Amino acid sequence: MKKISNLKGVKVLSRDEQKEVNGAGLNQPYCKGNNQCCVTTPNGIEICDYGYCLGFGRCMWA
Repeated sequence: MKKISNLKGVKVLSRDEQKEVNGAGLNQPYCKGNNQCCVTTPNGIEICDYGYCLGFGRCMWA
């Protein structure tokens, strides 16, 4: 963590700032293909990573 916070341009967020960012604007994770959980950001970028399909299109990150 020390190495990260010593990088230029890195800001440590306060608890209130973290609450504003945590999950802000992200939709519910959904399944895409085999063991892929994805979310689409408000600006249309799709982010996918390994996860478990729970049925009904719902997904849980691994």
